[in-house]
Amino acid sequence: MKKVWMILAVSLFFVTQASAADMKVATVDIKTAMENTKAYASGIKRLEALQNKKKKELGFLRKRLTDLDKELQLQSMTLSNESQSSKQQEFSRLKKDFDRKLQDASDELKAEKRKLDSRLIGKFYEAVRTFGKENKYDLILPKTTVMYAGSSLDITTKITQILDKK
Repeated sequence: MKKVWMILAVSLFFVTQASAADMKVATVDIKTAMENTKAYASGIKRLEALQNKKKKELGFLRKRLTDLDKELQLQSMTLSNESQSSKQQEFSRLKKDFDRKLQDASDELKAEKRKLDSRLIGKFYEAVRTFGKENKYDLILPKTTVMYAGSSLDITTKITQILDKK
């Protein structure tokens, strides 16, 4: 009985090898394909513009905080307790406001990046499926899941070109 199982296993191995040799297989680097598109570059420019706007807005608050902190340190000996306490409260309020705005800006930038990525990922998968069907591929794998594949199997550039046409 063991010999029968052994013969069956060896036969199955050779049948699998033969059918795998007939398969048309490709790999694609998802990150590279998407990041090299015109749409991604345009989205990144919009994100950078938003980031610069937020930095400028926060820069004014940061300068005010720095100035108030210096003022507190320089005048700490000459201010009355009441004035010093008032300035420290103002500093705390400004610091809290700055921290909130910084967090809001960070959250907004992350959300915009997620929107950009999600718009492109849907188009990416559609492009890969269409390319695979039109070119009669049996299997297209992400490069990150493949331990080795020859460069002739890489269709990343072709997918990027398809995405740029959409």
